Formats: sequence, structure tokens, C-alpha cells
Amino acid sequence: MGKRERRREVRQRRRRLRTIAFSVLVLVVLGSSGYLLASAFARPDLQPLAGKVIDIDADMSGFSQSEVRLKVGEAVTVRLTSLDNSHHTDGGGKHQWAVDELGVNIVALPESSAHATFTPTQPGQYTFYCDICCGGRANPSMQGTLTVEA
Repeated sequence: MGKRERRREVRQRRRRLRTIAFSVLVLVVLGSSGYLLASAFARPDLQPLAGKVIDIDADMSGFSQSEVRLKVGEAVTVRLTSLDNSHHTDGGGKHQWAVDELGVNIVALPESSAHATFTPTQPGQYTFYCDICCGGRANPSMQGTLTVEA
């Protein structure tokens, strides 16, 4: 075997190694991207709760419901689910559902749920809000109206 043939053989081996290394790198990047995308769109599992339950999702774009209607004297459980992950720079993925006049303050950790049960005793319109992130009460998508009917 001459020098030229050895050089050609060495170049071919290097090309094959580079091709294999590049292919492995591409597969790792695509696999990681797929995993991250799937986890970004996955919802946390919700446990069944007894009684009347209102499920509200929250993420950086706001609440899933901007209006909630209840009856005076009817016990209700509000379950807040944060769809954001802990890598959010504003609030760290936590969200809040609070109604000052009713003493309700629910804070859901990133990609999880929290709930509170309460019984409204007075009819009226109340504002619920998230003041942890997303511009707080100044952000119209992070607040809504709770109407308690007689």
C-alpha cells in the first residue's frame, strides 16, 4: 500500500467518524427538543375533589376564565393550576388566584395545582387577580370578575 492510498484511507475514516459524531449530535439535540416540547405542553394530573369544583388554569397569557359565577351560601372549591414551569423569569412559574374581600388566596407552584374551599356569604361582584407575576393587578389578563348571586 502506497502513501497516497493510506492518506485516502485515513481521510475516509476521519470523514466517517465526523459523520457519525454529527449524526449522534443531531439525534441528541432532536431528542432533547422533543422532550422539552412535550413537557412544555403537558398538563399536571388533577386529583378528584369533592363538591363543586371550579378549575382555573393560569399561565403567562392569563387565566383560563375571566368570569366566575357562584351562589351565596354554596361551598365551592377553586383549584388553580399553574401551567408555567419554574424557568419563567417573572414569578418563577408561580401563579395566584386571590379575592381580598372573601379572604381567598391560592398560590400554585410551577406546573402544579393548589386549591381552597370557601362559602361566599354576601352577593356582589369581586375582583380576582394574580399579583405574583405578569404585571400583577395592572395586567388585564391576570384578573377577572367573581359574581356571587343571591
